[in-house]
Amino acid sequence: MSFDYDAQKAETERIWAEWSAAHDLPEAARVDLHFKPGPEAEATEFIGWLEDRGFEVEHFTDDDGDPDGEVIEAQTPTMTLSAAAIHAEERRTTEAALRYGWVPDGWGFMVE
Repeated sequence: MSFDYDAQKAETERIWAEWSAAHDLPEAARVDLHFKPGPEAEATEFIGWLEDRGFEVEHFTDDDGDPDGEVIEAQTPTMTLSAAAIHAEERRTTEAALRYGWVPDGWGFMVE
């Protein structure tokens, strides 16, 4: 599956700029990455890949009313926040997600 990493990076930079202009963002936090299944999604292998790399992972059914909807949510350890740092994690996890049939579905961060 081909994926537009330049568009992903541009969107992350846009969101970061928008949030930075509107809020006093923390210097560090845990980044929360979301993934939705594609037609050939393999959850167990993808979750294992994420956990082996230090992510805390939750796998749950999406609550948007779609009974077949699933979400994998992966949280990084606390990291320094910047658009570049977030996109680096996005790209790394997206490359793996695509190998296991999952697609990225956004990110956020949580301050501890």
